[in-house]
Amino acid sequence: MKGPGSRMYLRVSLTDRCNLRCTYCLPDQARFAPDRAATSELLKLTNLIAEVGGVHKIRLTGGEPTLADDLVDHVRNARALVPIVGMTTNGVLLEPMLPALRDAGLNRLNISLDALDRDAFERRARRPGLDRVIGSIRAARRLGFDPVKINAVAMQDTDYAALVRFAAWEGVHVRFIELMAIGEARPFQAAQYVPAVDMRTRIAAAGIRLQERTDRDEPTSRVWSIEGHVPAECSVGFITTTSAPFCSTCDRLRLSSQGRLHTCLMDDRGHDLLTDLRSGDEAAVRTTIRAAIAAKRPPARFVREGVMAMIGG
Repeated sequence: MKGPGSRMYLRVSLTDRCNLRCTYCLPDQARFAPDRAATSELLKLTNLIAEVGGVHKIRLTGGEPTLADDLVDHVRNARALVPIVGMTTNGVLLEPMLPALRDAGLNRLNISLDALDRDAFERRARRPGLDRVIGSIRAARRLGFDPVKINAVAMQDTDYAALVRFAAWEGVHVRFIELMAIGEARPFQAAQYVPAVDMRTRIAAAGIRLQERTDRDEPTSRVWSIEGHVPAECSVGFITTTSAPFCSTCDRLRLSSQGRLHTCLMDDRGHDLLTDLRSGDEAAVRTTIRAAIAAKRPPARFVREGVMAMIGG
C-alpha cells in the first residue's frame, strides 16, 4: 500500500450539492450538508495535503463542482501545486465556464454521460440536460481539452454500443464504471450490476470490435481501442471497481467539502482536518494527514453507506 513518501492523487469535493438526481447517487428529495468549509479553509487543506502527501495530481469534484462559486479559485490554486488538474462534472452548466477554467489551468476533463437517448437520460438523472451535456463535450473539444473523457455508470439498461459509437464520432474517450454498492445504489446494486466482461460482450454483439491495449491501461481502468476508422485518441475503458478492485495500487486521497480526509472511497467516516485547522494548529493537521496516509488499506467490505455526492466518487 501507499505510505509516507509516496506520490498521491488528491480529489477535492467542492460541494455535496448537485443539480441532477441520478438514481445511483442521490435521492430525488436530497438533503445536503447545511454548510461546508470556507473557500480559504478548503484551499489551505488542499495545500497541506499536497505538501504532506507529495500529491502529483488534483481532481476537483462534487456533488457538482460547477455549482461552487469558487471553482476557478480552486483550479488556479491546484495548478500552482501540481501539473495535472482535472475535474469531473455532469456538464449541464459547464459550457460557458470552459474558457475561464482553461485559463485558470484546468487541463483534464471528465464529463458524466449515462445515456444518449433523452428519455433514458432523464430516467437516470431525473432532470433534463442532455443537450447541454453534449454541447459541453463538443465545446471542450473545440477549446483543445485533451483528453476529454465521458464517464458512464454501467447498469443493465445502459446502451453500451451507442456510447462507444458516440465516443468514436466525437473523438473522446468513454469509461464504463461498474456499479458499486454505495449510498442510493445499495438496494439495487446486485440486480443492476454488469461486470466489464459482459459489457464487452454486449458491445461485440452490436458489431463493434475492440482491441485490448495494455500499453494504454490507466491506474483505475483497463483500456481498449476501437477497430476501424476512428480517431486514434478515442478509447474505451472499463473501471472494474467491483469485479477486479485495484486497491493494491490505489494512490487516491479524497478531501470532502466538510474538511474531512478519506483514504478510501468506501471510508464513510474519514479524518477531521477542519477542527485543528480552525484552532490554528497546522502541525496537528499535518500529523493527521501523515497518519491517515500511513494507515491507508483496502476496505474490509466494498460497501459505503453515505451517498456518492458526499465524497465525489
